[in-house]
Amino acid sequence: MSAPFLLGAAVSPTGASMTAFVWFGAGLALHGLSCASNDIADREFDARDPRRANRPLTSGRVPVRHAVALSVLLGALFALAVLTLPSEHPSLLWASLALTVWGNVRQKRSSVPTPVSDLLWGVSVVAPLLAFTPVPTIGHVATAAALALVVTAFDVSGGDVKDLAADLRNGLRTSGIVLGLRPTPQGISTSPAFRLTMTVGYAMMGALCMMTLITHSAGSPPLLAAAAALLAGVVPLVRYTLARVLLPGGRSVLFLLGPFVAVLCTTAALAPDAVQVSRAMAVVAGVTVAAILGRLFLAQVARRGPTVR
Repeated sequence: MSAPFLLGAAVSPTGASMTAFVWFGAGLALHGLSCASNDIADREFDARDPRRANRPLTSGRVPVRHAVALSVLLGALFALAVLTLPSEHPSLLWASLALTVWGNVRQKRSSVPTPVSDLLWGVSVVAPLLAFTPVPTIGHVATAAALALVVTAFDVSGGDVKDLAADLRNGLRTSGIVLGLRPTPQGISTSPAFRLTMTVGYAMMGALCMMTLITHSAGSPPLLAAAAALLAGVVPLVRYTLARVLLPGGRSVLFLLGPFVAVLCTTAALAPDAVQVSRAMAVVAGVTVAAILGRLFLAQVARRGPTVR
């Protein structure tokens, strides 16, 4: 959720600056708000899920009022950034904030069809990609739409598959359930509608990337790199969509690595200086690695338990 802030500043004609990294911090606050509000809204459902019953909020070790206070603080920090930091289209940032809160609090309980609400969540993530360019071109919009499809596919093929059994027990209607995913003793059974949706979405995303690269007369390196990434993703996509049974886990979204790389190549072609995009993604990669290492460290500390003296 934070990467589009840096990428948006990188593709802006004014170029990236230190302000872009402050925006990245604001994006981290928005991501924290997303996680906290989702945990608050789903705490009753999570209590019935053995994998999540021992979470601090679900188990009662952290009071709900503390989580609410944290959500309000993170939302206020992001709102302050929108009010004080420069951006060309702050309305897109306000929309991202509103859709983030709605998507995590009301998405599974809303009367809006879940595939539409999942796509709206994808839009909320990529809106900052357009917020820093004075006059977004068709290429900017197409790139944002391609990234929104990737984010939405990750939400469906990752989150919906992983939480399918718990969502069914709680009577929720996610996109995966609407598209016919059902748990079996061997794994998650798929449906023709699910496989067709994933394949069509992949094709649309690839077409949007290629349209941007061609219309902006991008040089051969980003064009070839995007095409190679898309082709490399076809093999895991075919394995994913042809499978009658899926196993929940990280490998279920490997086919999205190719589309994500293609979107990055397309974004680099839009930037005044492709080095700016490389620098932005290096920061994102560094923060991601730091978060993974921190999570592993905290997991080890939790397994050891309190020290007895």
